[in-house]
Amino acid sequence: MARVHFVSAHFGGEVPWTPRLHSSRHDISLSYYHDKNTPSRHLSMHPRFKSKIPKMLEWKFIESEWYVWMDSSIKPLPNIDLADEVLKIAGDNPLCLFLHSKGNTIREEAYRTLAMLKQNHQYFNVRYRGEPIKEQLIHYYGDPQFVDNKLFSTNFFAYHRSASYLMQEWFSEVVEWSLQCQISLPYVLHRSGLKYSLFDGYTNIRNKYFIWDWRNREKNLSPIKTI
Repeated sequence: MARVHFVSAHFGGEVPWTPRLHSSRHDISLSYYHDKNTPSRHLSMHPRFKSKIPKMLEWKFIESEWYVWMDSSIKPLPNIDLADEVLKIAGDNPLCLFLHSKGNTIREEAYRTLAMLKQNHQYFNVRYRGEPIKEQLIHYYGDPQFVDNKLFSTNFFAYHRSASYLMQEWFSEVVEWSLQCQISLPYVLHRSGLKYSLFDGYTNIRNKYFIWDWRNREKNLSPIKTI
């Protein structure tokens, strides 16, 4: 039996739903952060940035062996022991990830983000408008040790407490560069040399773990006003 802590967050609007989790094999817990139980800091922190704190730093606040991040777009399937599935896939590795369905490199993801911003795409605009995506890519490519051959989806992942230093490094990259954390994760992971496992399938395509219901999630986000 392992201690597995699930964490999710939804800031900037009403909570769309509450995840339902169960396990007969492991000791599980859930933290779901939202505007009603977490100070808003609306004058100093973008709601999308605010969610990065529990996403990457939950190990600072909750004691557990394993941590599983789920975006508020994730609906676990009802008849699955998600904690047990995560641990079986992880095996002896301290990190478990989904591959990205739309690319294999951070270069592709950066170009896709920039193209969507140029098209004034609403989903990308409210998250990444004004972020130094191009400069971030140039910075990473300036590292002669970096090999750009991985891209992960970051709306669902799991890590062992021993990998908390990687989460701290990842958070630091988001602070220094951009909210587009799918660009920074492969870089910090490459530098760490940490071994990882891969879930079957993709987060945004039907899989055996959960449903990615981003459309209903988006309906519960308030428009972000800019000055």
